[in-house]
Amino acid sequence: MISNLVSRIREEVAGQLAALPSPHLVLAVSGGPDSLCLADAVLAIAPRRMLRPIIAHLDHGLRGAASAADADFVRTFAEARGVPCVIERADVRAYAQQHKCSIEVAARQVRYRFLARVAEAHQASWVALAHHADDQAETVLLRLIRGTGLWGLRGMRPYGPLPTARHLTAVRPLLRVVRADIERYCHEQRLSPRHDATNDALDHTRNRIRHELLPLLERYNPNIRAVLVRLADTIAADLDIIAQATQEAFVRLAQAAEDGSFVVDRRAWQALSIGLQRATLRWAAQQLRGEFIELPYAAVEEARAVLNSAATSGEIALTRDVRIAVEKDVFTVRKSL
Repeated sequence: MISNLVSRIREEVAGQLAALPSPHLVLAVSGGPDSLCLADAVLAIAPRRMLRPIIAHLDHGLRGAASAADADFVRTFAEARGVPCVIERADVRAYAQQHKCSIEVAARQVRYRFLARVAEAHQASWVALAHHADDQAETVLLRLIRGTGLWGLRGMRPYGPLPTARHLTAVRPLLRVVRADIERYCHEQRLSPRHDATNDALDHTRNRIRHELLPLLERYNPNIRAVLVRLADTIAADLDIIAQATQEAFVRLAQAAEDGSFVVDRRAWQALSIGLQRATLRWAAQQLRGEFIELPYAAVEEARAVLNSAATSGEIALTRDVRIAVEKDVFTVRKSL
């Protein structure tokens, strides 16, 4: 007999997937409790929702035999349920060295590129990820600690462009489900998820937030995780209003050049409020990069200081590849070569 918890989670997943434009859906499955819960729930509702899931698993090659065992586990899980499964292995350490980034950043980029390839190969426009409510709380807190604006505090969204492949949509059906319920689901469904020991290591900031900071904050507010999730939802709704105002202001002030850059009326821009000045600079960088980026606060304020000054020439770096060329009456935001 299906328990109320299992039924509730499956209905939550079904509701989040109701808007799929096609039946093809890539399921990112690591073998851990989160992705195993998601896969089991999707496969349970697939017949009545006419879904055709494809399970995708990437072996990051970071944990030796344990990584290979995870891949075998996912393969067996998919075969037992008659679901197509794509498994690849990547050398994440080599990628990190080549691109001069951390292992965490490298793993994320390699994983999303793998998921995009699987989606494109199977004509799937959506990729389901197993992020849940506790992940959301950790993400908001992590970004707050590192320093972020409202865009960072909105956390992850239930739907959004897949990082590294913005023509595809990432959907997070478990984003309102807490970790404890996911683990109960796995227990009740007699699933035996894999355990990734790296999630216990305290040498990663996110793990320290999970195992040290959040338990400490719970001494001040036992519902701190729910508070952080509500904060993200509230900010996301408010940002919809800000985004609309920003786009309207940008359309009035800027013209797109043939090379893809934006030429902005400097005097009209100076007349904007401080908030809209900041927002339009972020908007321009986002349009040029083709993805959301969290601009450094110092870079935005340096740009504002120059653009609001009497300077009639100069160049400002917003990011390493987005620059502003300053003239007397206009300024141009462009990608650097």
